[in-house]
Amino acid sequence: MAGISMNFRSYELKMNSLLTLVLPDSGRIGKLPLSGRRVLYLLHGISQDGSSWLRHSHIEQVAEASGIVVVMPSAGRSLYCDNVNGQNYFSYIASELPAYLNLVFGLSRKREDNFIAGLSMGGLGATKIALTFPENYSAVGSFSGPLDFRPLLPQITEEWKNEFPFMLSMLDDPDNSPLNPVALLDAQKHQALKMYIACGFQDDLYETNTAFTDRVAQLGLSAEAVFEDGAHNWEFWDRHVKLFIETYLPAL
Repeated sequence: MAGISMNFRSYELKMNSLLTLVLPDSGRIGKLPLSGRRVLYLLHGISQDGSSWLRHSHIEQVAEASGIVVVMPSAGRSLYCDNVNGQNYFSYIASELPAYLNLVFGLSRKREDNFIAGLSMGGLGATKIALTFPENYSAVGSFSGPLDFRPLLPQITEEWKNEFPFMLSMLDDPDNSPLNPVALLDAQKHQALKMYIACGFQDDLYETNTAFTDRVAQLGLSAEAVFEDGAHNWEFWDRHVKLFIETYLPAL
């Protein structure tokens, strides 16, 4: 597989940003161009960047087996929100980046060719983006993502509020805030969106995942929920990104 690291100026972020891609190299691309391949947007956690999946997991080998393109942007500690010190990380990944990569590499914009997933904070971001724009994604995967902030409210400190002031509006109305993934679920809008939710029993975010999947069931939606022994670590995330790709992006 070929690995590309790009540093380019984003108008949504108002600065240069790191972007890492994995795509078939000349010996593996065959007769299927990038425009005909499925694309996985893979988001990192809160202490990582766009190179983390490549450094800590087997994503390159899994992508090679499936023949897909993997796009790994950097989003700092933004929780994939807009209005973070004037920077719009949600809009950057949901709108600007796919449009840019379509122009530069010819990556498909078709719903059936596009997928999004992430670990921890990246699971939060991937789920928010897919639920907001279900017409753009065939499936979404969250691995240990905080998918419902309501169980976490008693744990939120003043330090957290100071670091993430762009999330304060969610605290006033978590049942309806677009910053809280569970509040975005819609019985009609998300009928066709495939959801894969994985979290370990030993993970501090486990309750946020069960609360989310409970709401999914209440609305008559379906999600593949995998709750098993596991902690908040790369061993768990590496296993589940492989399962997600094998299930929803099998080799052509």
